[in-house]
Amino acid sequence: GVVQSNTKYGQESDNFQYFTHNGAEADGSPISVTPKDWPPPFLHHPDPLVPYIKYLMFFFNSILFTLGFGLLCIGFWGLAYKQSLISEKIGNLGTDPMLIFVLVGLVVCVLALSGCLGFIRENICLLRLFFAGISTLLVAQCVFALVVLCFQEQIQDSVKRTMMVAMSRYQDDSDLKFILDEIQLGMECCGVQSYQDWSINLYFNCSSPGVNSCGVPYSCCMDPLQNGTVPNSQCGFGALGMSEAMASTFIYLGGCIPQIVIWINRRIWDIAAGYFLVMAIELVCIVCAQRVMREIKVVKSLY
Repeated sequence: GVVQSNTKYGQESDNFQYFTHNGAEADGSPISVTPKDWPPPFLHHPDPLVPYIKYLMFFFNSILFTLGFGLLCIGFWGLAYKQSLISEKIGNLGTDPMLIFVLVGLVVCVLALSGCLGFIRENICLLRLFFAGISTLLVAQCVFALVVLCFQEQIQDSVKRTMMVAMSRYQDDSDLKFILDEIQLGMECCGVQSYQDWSINLYFNCSSPGVNSCGVPYSCCMDPLQNGTVPNSQCGFGALGMSEAMASTFIYLGGCIPQIVIWINRRIWDIAAGYFLVMAIELVCIVCAQRVMREIKVVKSLY
């Protein structure tokens, strides 16, 4: 048919007239329509970045899902290996460190999967879930950063108390034993404030009748490995009953909290850069999700 405008060239109009091949309907009257009745290409210009955003976010969330699934597998493997899911031990599941891997992996998998399917299938419900989840994480990170800055002393005291409790359960919990040994080996430290803190453990206390009496874990030793491969569990025997000068010849005297504080202060800018990089990536994800959702809403309103 022929399209006839009631305005001059280059001017906009609220109404347009459509005619049949003979210029009018059967009764001779023209067809008058508004721009909303025009096909979508005349009303909406698609966002040229949306296709690139979709595939970029699909690729990013695929990697994120793989990492989350890996954490989930590690967590379940750890729980199964220690038989933490059996009825006799299920009551202590809440204090199992492996549960952290499971929970973090589950959250990452859900968010990444909703992002993958939401972007590639243009599913607005999944995109809203992804948007809400990432926004919540971003807000939580901002709050966490403010709490750390405002309550440094309280956090340090809380970490001290937690480490003291872990030290008292050193032989009773294999996970706590592993974590404490890794901290002491990595930081080259012993105890919380000093090596004398290990007297809180019943096995290492000098009042204990066992072979570990007045000793410290092998991870406190300067040379913790026997023949360079096997941990020497006896290298710290008797350290608590010696003078500091004598003990300093084969174990670290300084506590782990001061060493951790020194380590953080030396790398504070690297930590801050990494933290803000993660927040920037989350902000980009939020903007991308919002842009794709807006495009989906516009297209749906035209049909």
